[in-house]
Amino acid sequence: MIQPNPAPQSHAELETETPALSVLKALLAAWQAAALYEENNTVYRSRREQLLKAVENSCATAGSCQIEYRGGYFFFNGDRLNYNREFHFGRALAFRFSALKLGELTFAAEAPSQSIDHAVFALAHADPRQDDPFSALSDAWSALRIEGITILPVSDAPAATIDREATLAERQAARRRRAHALFGRAESFVQEMWERVRDRNSFDASSLQRIVHQLIDQIAHDEETLLEFASLRDFDEYTYYHSVNVAIYSIAVGMRMGLGRGALTQLGMAALFHDIGKVKLPQDLITKPDEFNEDDWAQIKLHPILGALTIASLHQIDADIGSAMAGAFEHHLRTDMSGYPKISGPRELHLYSKIIALCDVFDAMTSGRVYQKVHISPDEALRRILYKGHEWYDPIALKALVHVLGLFPVGTVGKLSDGSIAIAVRNRPQDLFAPEVLIIREADETPTRRVTALAGAESGPDSELPSIEQIVNPDELGIRIGDYIAMSYQATEDPKSES
Repeated sequence: MIQPNPAPQSHAELETETPALSVLKALLAAWQAAALYEENNTVYRSRREQLLKAVENSCATAGSCQIEYRGGYFFFNGDRLNYNREFHFGRALAFRFSALKLGELTFAAEAPSQSIDHAVFALAHADPRQDDPFSALSDAWSALRIEGITILPVSDAPAATIDREATLAERQAARRRRAHALFGRAESFVQEMWERVRDRNSFDASSLQRIVHQLIDQIAHDEETLLEFASLRDFDEYTYYHSVNVAIYSIAVGMRMGLGRGALTQLGMAALFHDIGKVKLPQDLITKPDEFNEDDWAQIKLHPILGALTIASLHQIDADIGSAMAGAFEHHLRTDMSGYPKISGPRELHLYSKIIALCDVFDAMTSGRVYQKVHISPDEALRRILYKGHEWYDPIALKALVHVLGLFPVGTVGKLSDGSIAIAVRNRPQDLFAPEVLIIREADETPTRRVTALAGAESGPDSELPSIEQIVNPDELGIRIGDYIAMSYQATEDPKSES
């Protein structure tokens, strides 16, 4: 696994940490301060203000601020957090939740600062040595008449109630709305960036970094939803969506390869910039609906050089933008130096270029909008990439891409062993051969809408789950993939489905 030296955290990076980490870090800091200082102490009040600001930000961006602790893990607004370098303080917070038998802490958007003071001091001074520490905490909560902040013990957390399925469905829908909004913001930003580079030879570096940080955070906590949007192909402005798609795939691949946040930021920025040279080409060539002729290809093959020159002319060169120059120049070069632009002699391609090249070609092939104008199914595109993989692509990046996509990527249509027709809607990293699928037609041609997992390597010969028997061309069945993938979030889950 590639482990580059992590870039030091900048002030901008600290400001863009996820709402989950911001809230939990501020909660622990205020909790610790309340155990040492009085309410009017400047140290405590500073930490209280940080917590109040983090809660307000979470409620503003996600619509909620819910912390659950169960099974040894924290869940923030329904998403599980992994203990890692950024969440190193999670163990200390987990110790406190566990000691008090606290299963959930939820802040309302309008929670007043006085309620936060009362809540934090109640938590800090609760005695975990009592027979029932949560009951004692709850009594203190009631006595203080805390408004806008609720607590629940471990056994009564929503995940353990009978309406768990409805709760999970609501959270899944909320995550999808957040991912959809972010995807739209990223596409709008890329369009604006291209226009600024074309018309004013400038761009907004801080906004670029901010949108990349948001993509990194979203992929870290809910990769599958953004990958779903990247798989939708029916776009009017595909040029801009393509850049966002390549950034999403590239960041996901970079995470699989062990890149740190600083490197992922550079990679994401390079991916959003990789096709910027096309601003120097005629617009009717970029949007041409027909196959390219020789003259068209001669112009298209100039865009990597034009991209590097365009970035160099922006006069804002730093480590991030320097990486983007390499990505723009090299993303159509292969490891054997075939591809374009033609260069003489051997060359070690930049790591980011190797990742972007893979993600670019996958999205281009499956779109049917770039260069070849022919739609290729996601599984066929991956198969073609793997066929030439040992000659053209970096083996570590290629392996990471397969783990991101699965062997039947989102959008693959297949006939199952039970005769039904299904579309792959989510990759299952634990079994690359068995994605989650949306069954759209039963064996008797009856339309349906149900989600199930497929039989995988661990299912055994007696499994009742179906498997993919044959890949089907969706055009032959009159299927619009995007319409059905969107349905997968409202579909009824098959009771036999394995998680």
